[in-house]
Amino acid sequence: MKKILLLLLSLISTTLFAQKKQNNEKTKNDSIQIKQDSVKLQQFVFEDEKSDKNRKKNKKVVTKDTTSSYASEYKRDDMRFQSGFRGGVNFGSFNLKDVNNVVRVTSSGLPQTPFTKDNFLNNTQVVLGYLGGVFVRITRGTFYFQPEAIYTQKGGKFDILQSDGKLFKRVNASYNTVDVPMLFGIRFRQGRVFAGPLMSFPLNFNKELEETLQIYTANDFKKDLFTKPAFGINAGIGFEFNHIFIEGRYERGLSNTVDYELGPSSNPSKFQMLPSLFQITLGFIR
Repeated sequence: MKKILLLLLSLISTTLFAQKKQNNEKTKNDSIQIKQDSVKLQQFVFEDEKSDKNRKKNKKVVTKDTTSSYASEYKRDDMRFQSGFRGGVNFGSFNLKDVNNVVRVTSSGLPQTPFTKDNFLNNTQVVLGYLGGVFVRITRGTFYFQPEAIYTQKGGKFDILQSDGKLFKRVNASYNTVDVPMLFGIRFRQGRVFAGPLMSFPLNFNKELEETLQIYTANDFKKDLFTKPAFGINAGIGFEFNHIFIEGRYERGLSNTVDYELGPSSNPSKFQMLPSLFQITLGFIR
């Protein structure tokens, strides 16, 4: 009986020992698996962070590429055509070359009696005028070209002194022209700057200027003056708000609007009148 009991106890001990060993090995395997999973998770996180950094890096590169220079923007964009009109006021004066000893003449062109000579002097006071016209704008990138056709009234003053130094007349002169500016500009946000040449075609002078010059010539001076345009240059800055814009411009004549000989043909005097004006205009563009 004792032998049987000892045999049973021995069998039970062996079974328990084997089960315990199996559990320990299972626990050990589970621990190894957890460690492997942990390593895989860390590797996955590292690769994900690396991938995220690469995406951010690529994103920065793309952002940098979209910031382009004027030249690359000019190449990238297509040409756009717009049209509009503008109008406003100008403040003009004349750059008059002083002319001395201009002889007054009769209707036949002979010197008046008694013999009288006058001096033409520059006067920098400004005269208010107006303007209005249309334009076309061709834009590519930040650059644009804008030809215009503008009807303008320009003006200025000059003084005529007698030989004794007394003021004979202060002439408030004005004349109307059709101006054709050719502007080249650069846009930046809502603003733009521009400059370019212009041709100015005189149409008529005011009565005060005509009557004054007729004292010194018997010829029809307007016939000679209207045969060729005058040339000039203008430059300015503008700001646009949707379809409305405001501009400020400076215009300077490069050739004389009036370039004429006064006095008798035997003793002529050169009279030249060069315009200078500042413009403020409002306009609409579509």
